[in-house]
Amino acid sequence: MTESQLKQELLETYMQYYVEGFKTNNVALIDRMVKYPLTYLKDGKMTLCEQYPIDPQKLKQEKAWDHSTDWQFEIQGINNKEAHAVALAVRRRADGSKIESVHGFYAFNRTSEGWKMYALADITF
Repeated sequence: MTESQLKQELLETYMQYYVEGFKTNNVALIDRMVKYPLTYLKDGKMTLCEQYPIDPQKLKQEKAWDHSTDWQFEIQGINNKEAHAVALAVRRRADGSKIESVHGFYAFNRTSEGWKMYALADITF
């Protein structure tokens, strides 16, 4: 498989499960692309999570987050076994005003079941 094909495969997986899971508050959908335990890096700490550490519905309620704009997903490195990617978006309220920017780093393994996220780090600013 070429690098371009691998990137397309990973992007499709990310969109189908991760982005759609966040849009619909469906952690079970996100779980389809996560390999547990998931390594979560946040606030200078590393946690091994047996379930996805972010609840999209709760996050949306707490922040009055309605939608995201300026979304980017860049695969920084990829081969037949693993990939590193970063994502960036601006979270917005229903009126379009900015809440915050979010940047995430993801590490994936390519398994017989497809791409599986095994590490995540995110910051907001």
